[in-house]
Amino acid sequence: MPGTKKIKLHGIRRFVPVVLLALATGWIATRGVALATNRFKVPAPAKSSKSPKDQAAIISAQGIDAKNLLTLLADASSEGVTPDGNKVTLSIDPRLQREVFELFRRFDPPFGIFAAVEPGTGRVVSLVGYRRGGESDPGLALKAIYPAASLIKVITASAAVEKGGVDPEAAISYCGNIYTVSRKANHLREGCGNSMTLGEAIGKSANVVMGKVTVNHVGAEGLEEYLAKFGFGQRVPFDLPVEPSRAEVPREEFELARTGAGFGEVYVSPLHMATIMAAIGDNGAMPTPRLIDRIEDRHGLVTYESRAEKWRDTVRPETTKALMRMMVKTIEMGTSRRAFGTAEHTPMLRDMEVAGKTGSLSGWNPRMNFEWFAGVAPVSGPKLAIVALVVNDDHWKIKGNYVGKEAFSAYFGYPSSMPPIYAKGHGKRGNVVAVSKKKGKRHKAAPGKRGKKGRGAAKAGVGRTASAAIPG
Repeated sequence: MPGTKKIKLHGIRRFVPVVLLALATGWIATRGVALATNRFKVPAPAKSSKSPKDQAAIISAQGIDAKNLLTLLADASSEGVTPDGNKVTLSIDPRLQREVFELFRRFDPPFGIFAAVEPGTGRVVSLVGYRRGGESDPGLALKAIYPAASLIKVITASAAVEKGGVDPEAAISYCGNIYTVSRKANHLREGCGNSMTLGEAIGKSANVVMGKVTVNHVGAEGLEEYLAKFGFGQRVPFDLPVEPSRAEVPREEFELARTGAGFGEVYVSPLHMATIMAAIGDNGAMPTPRLIDRIEDRHGLVTYESRAEKWRDTVRPETTKALMRMMVKTIEMGTSRRAFGTAEHTPMLRDMEVAGKTGSLSGWNPRMNFEWFAGVAPVSGPKLAIVALVVNDDHWKIKGNYVGKEAFSAYFGYPSSMPPIYAKGHGKRGNVVAVSKKKGKRHKAAPGKRGKKGRGAAKAGVGRTASAAIPG
């Protein structure tokens, strides 16, 4: 798969337009469900720019179109040659590209999407799209048809810290179940004897706390402002067309609380979300994501060479450091504790800290379950920002946090592991499917002492059931 491949400008294998139409139809259906009329809307996507940052236009001028690039990604190839002899070199890591795709093929969910970006440089080292049955469709990572669910909590927390002055370590009182957002809970100042910090709320994905913070410390204007800071409603500058992520922020308090906690009308593309994670890993500077490293003509003359560029500033460096510490709690004691395991059983965690955020929600028609994981590692000096999304039906096998853990392990050279046992609807337990452990050491050096080959994370019990009422 890796190496030089011939790019055919005509007769390239066609993707499945009927399924793409079904996906788009599903998204339209989700938007029509019980929308409030008093919505705050993030600014509409900007029109195509003619500036030098319009990467897609630059690439097209070199005689390379989207089909060429998608074909290389589908084949996990980092190099290709056009019919006129131009050599194209991509930023992807073919090994990571293959291993993530094979992981999806092993468990065969309806859809699996993965994106990985280097903080600072913006180089896209992996862009995977999987359809049940083994079809590769990297274009799935560029679509903004997926409900963001609890991934929005990272943006809510950013606004709470910067705009609302919330101390991540200060106790926040709450009443009731942490996964339930109620009208009454938003205004109870003293709580019912229950409290947790903002960091714990991110780690445990506590909806009641994040809803209360949204209403009392962020507000509709604040949430809208920070969604825009992170690029929602804007065109993502990239070598391939990316659908703009979009959000509707309501003014009514109860709906605002639900939106800030992850239940609202917020849709994001996996590539954009990976770029957001890259910004958090680079002191708030969101890089321009880039896929093509270099183009050479038939004589070896370099006609195009990409360079690192900043797309936009997001939040202050001290805010990103606070976010990273909060997201570490997701791995250590929160919603990804079972998937990642402990340092005793997970060699990677002995050498580095991993920051992450999960998201779980149901949507589309017919109904599907969206299982997200967004993360950055290592925390001490981020080298990789990732987003993994598994779109499950009622027959679950894996979630996004397991894919995220396996991707980090593969990239940094650690052994693979078993998935946890997942709780299914109505308390039913799913089956554990064994994962191959034949990975060896990678060509990339991991920070610190490398764990030994062999046993990965142990099966760590039953995970939390996801539903439309419990975004994780």
